[in-house]
Amino acid sequence: MQAVGQLAGGIAHDFNNSLTSMIGFYALLLQRHGAEGQFFDDIMQIEQNTNRAARLVRQLQAFSRKQMLAPRLLDVTDALAEFTNLLRRFLGEQVEMRPMRCRRAVF
Repeated sequence: MQAVGQLAGGIAHDFNNSLTSMIGFYALLLQRHGAEGQFFDDIMQIEQNTNRAARLVRQLQAFSRKQMLAPRLLDVTDALAEFTNLLRRFLGEQVEMRPMRCRRAVF
């Protein structure tokens, strides 16, 4: 288990270095194109994905240090909306996504 922790720490460190440059480049893009530019939505998508990656790095670092992460509330609606935007970009215009009504599960 100690070897797995060391591996996770090394991966987190290397990935964090790459992530730092990605964050810098999306900040430059935002500065060049601004909120009114045609690429604004794409730049915001980059920001959301780098933030998600940063959270994963923190989790890997906590695991490698054997730290306990504090539980937090998750707004499922926001998480799914973020994922849906990403999925729409990958699927392209050929695929239509529509919301479904879900029945409440009873246990």
